Amino acid sequence: MDTTQICKAEFGSAAHDVDNSWDDELQKLEQTLPKEEGWISGMSLYLYQGFWCSGASVRDLKPVISFQKHFKAIDSDVIIVTIPKCGTTWLKALAFSTLYRDRFASDQNPLLTFTPHQLVRFLQYDVYLQNPCPRLEKNCVYKPRAFATHVPYASLPTSIKDSHCKIVYLCRNPMDMFISFWLFADKFRDENQEALSLDEAFDKFYHGIYAYGPFFYHVLGY
Repeated sequence: MDTTQICKAEFGSAAHDVDNSWDDELQKLEQTLPKEEGWISGMSLYLYQGFWCSGASVRDLKPVISFQKHFKAIDSDVIIVTIPKCGTTWLKALAFSTLYRDRFASDQNPLLTFTPHQLVRFLQYDVYLQNPCPRLEKNCVYKPRAFATHVPYASLPTSIKDSHCKIVYLCRNPMDMFISFWLFADKFRDENQEALSLDEAFDKFYHGIYAYGPFFYHVLGY
């Protein structure tokens, strides 16, 4: 039985059973999860398992939960982990260049054609975004497999923590990360929306209320 069949068995044999299962679970979460106004227009923050997830609704937790439930790590996997705005793109490029340094001629490296995010895909934002049970081999054509996530250590799938796969973690000076995150969020502000002031943003950051925060819980977990 392949991964897709296993997932279907867990959620029900028919598509509507899968949807109903998700609806029930997410409705229960929506009634219990603390909620705060997000940094980006139209986005809220939901406190899930001790960290804040950003989304238009609680349904945006679905790919995180799918990743937690169904990802099966193998010992050769490399998992790139950061908190947002801590050098994720840079680390993905370095990791890809290092892992596959003997695979390509210098003028044929995929990084010349594709972005680091296309080559080292996010598990919660990309791989599990549309499909709760994706075929992982289609999402990572190179071996060893390399994926990325922002999820805190405590909320990683058990298969990652129980395997011998490598976790590569990068953090950043929180003062620099805060300013970078504030400027990044402002790029998505609606024209008619008032900008989040630096004081308001700092108050949220101080209390850990931003995507995948609090900062120090995330760092200490890894």
